[in-house]
Amino acid sequence: MEDIRLELLTDEIVSYRYYPEGGEEYGIVSLNRKTNEVVHDKAYPNVSGMYKRQAVYRMRRYNEAGEFPEKATVIWY
Repeated sequence: MEDIRLELLTDEIVSYRYYPEGGEEYGIVSLNRKTNEVVHDKAYPNVSGMYKRQAVYRMRRYNEAGEFPEKATVIWY
């Protein structure tokens, strides 16, 4: 589980912060809206890549729909 929060939204880039397990440590991922590719990512050293992958998956879905919520909680099994 992670919380994600919109950091930046332009015609070209969307960025979200993701907070694993609702904690204080976070990562930031930026996606090119035209290519759907990650252009920047940064996380605390002990933040697992699994959380980044889940955030990127969700961001790509948002990009395809053209809707970017300010906040969301992502849950997976």
